[in-house]
Amino acid sequence: MGADNTCDTMRTTAHNHGLRRLTTLSLLVAVIVYITGCGGGGSAPAAPNKTQQAADLATAQKVYAGTPRTPAGFYADPAPVGVTGTVATVHLRNSDLAGAPVDAAAYELCNDDMAQATAWSEGKSTFMGSYADLVDVTGNARYWELTRVPRADVSARLRHRIFKCSYVNRSGFDPATDSGPAGTLNLRPLDAAALKDLTEYLWYFTAFDNADHIVLDSAAGTAPNGSLAHMITMARLARAAVSGDCDRIDVLRWTHSANTLTGSLSRQLDTLQTIRARRSNGLVELCAS
Repeated sequence: MGADNTCDTMRTTAHNHGLRRLTTLSLLVAVIVYITGCGGGGSAPAAPNKTQQAADLATAQKVYAGTPRTPAGFYADPAPVGVTGTVATVHLRNSDLAGAPVDAAAYELCNDDMAQATAWSEGKSTFMGSYADLVDVTGNARYWELTRVPRADVSARLRHRIFKCSYVNRSGFDPATDSGPAGTLNLRPLDAAALKDLTEYLWYFTAFDNADHIVLDSAAGTAPNGSLAHMITMARLARAAVSGDCDRIDVLRWTHSANTLTGSLSRQLDTLQTIRARRSNGLVELCAS
């Protein structure tokens, strides 16, 4: 209120009395003072965006805490009930097959035949140098799961999974890449819920499902007509080489898109922002960029 009244007073003064009482020079000085005081000329340094700072600090605190690593409602892939040892879950690839070319591009297998899936699993039945006995074969709408118990550690489980081609065909698409073509989703109807489930499921078989990574959000994205998109927003912590220095936190967005007619899938990884932060004595603070 006060600042507005002052500027209004100066405008009134310049209008009513300036031409009669001020010389040309003094009028010029008054106008300069008015412009500077009322914000019409030079700009003051921008104040820090406190809302953005608060959001960045919240992100840093989450990634340092490291748990929960996924938000509520995210696809869950728990270990088998009652298993106390290591649980390793892998999707079999073409490179796991006997006689596969050493230099062939790797991709995840799919098959709708349980007998073929079992044979493929048998060819990859060694876990940590020990043969693993097949103890269970199950299937759902998405994949076959063949559960094995390593003879060297009966408390552990090795879960071989093979996608059903009727669900998704990933042939020829390298799962180690984060961007580019991602196969064909054959499930029908192909809707936003189906794409969400696949996107979140695939996250578990990437380097993102690891220490110093957390999912911040998982939500439908904007897509052109005839397509769907789903986005996973996550934070990745890269620790400083020297203790006490500021760490780097990259906020990433991993987007899967699907053509609703053909089921063609693509993915794109983007870096949204970088935050500099550190944790000392349990307290997290932001660092200057």
